[in-house]
Amino acid sequence: MSAAAQETIVEVLDISRQSLVRPQNAPREITHTITLVPPEYVHALRFDVSNYLEKAAARSNGRWSLDTLLDAIVKQYQHLWLAFDKNNQIDGVGTTEFISYPCKRMLAVQFLGGSNFNDWVWDMIERFNGWAKDNYCDGIEVTGRSGFGKWLEQDGYKRCFTVFEKRFDNHE
Repeated sequence: MSAAAQETIVEVLDISRQSLVRPQNAPREITHTITLVPPEYVHALRFDVSNYLEKAAARSNGRWSLDTLLDAIVKQYQHLWLAFDKNNQIDGVGTTEFISYPCKRMLAVQFLGGSNFNDWVWDMIERFNGWAKDNYCDGIEVTGRSGFGKWLEQDGYKRCFTVFEKRFDNHE
């Protein structure tokens, strides 16, 4: 091995413990427009949002498909939210749903994902907060991967319970 090769020090940055979402109070520039999509425009946007929604539906373990999710949005059971960048490209997609329990009304965030998450996620969360209050909700609930808890706690969310599931093999 040459002397130059022996002197080269390679430093590997361990990002395994770093947050993938910047802190809520970190300085940020408004780079995206967050909008609620009227149901009559969903079919026109199908091609643009299908990739995001298919990935979200796939994580539902068979509870949703792209078609059932789009149908729920068109029928206004769920609401479709988009984050557009300055070039009108869709970077983020979210869906919400009003859930009426016997003693509470909640806005449920069902699906949330996209690219450049740090650029738009806190703005979308703020819109969800306003939407929930405007629609007389008692709060917001989020179903998601356990890692969401690390950043949602910054906005006052508390981990109340975790959902686990067991799936049965239909071949038994």
